[in-house]
Amino acid sequence: MHDIEQLADAWRSQLRKGTLELAVLLLLGRAPRYGLQLVDDLNVAGLGVAEGSIYPLLSRLRTEGKVETEWVDRGVGHAHKVYRLSAHGEACCAAMQAVWRDFSRGFERIAGGKR
Repeated sequence: MHDIEQLADAWRSQLRKGTLELAVLLLLGRAPRYGLQLVDDLNVAGLGVAEGSIYPLLSRLRTEGKVETEWVDRGVGHAHKVYRLSAHGEACCAAMQAVWRDFSRGFERIAGGKR
């Protein structure tokens, strides 16, 4: 049984890596956020994301032009880098959502035994 749990955990990790970009783009499409807010929101949703995995992804998304950043100083504590979707990011997010919907429908056909 222990081997099955390890296998499931490893597979869960691969699923998370494969879908994290879409989840981040979806959250940023709702409202701008800073990195730790994204981690919190993703974890509240049950995706189990570590702080160390979000910043490399955000950096890549910025390089690809999908997100834009801005430093926000609210006068209390230190400034935070806030991430928001760019127009390119919105288009990418919509395309990725369409792919996700098609994929999940196909998967449900298999898992649910439908043709």
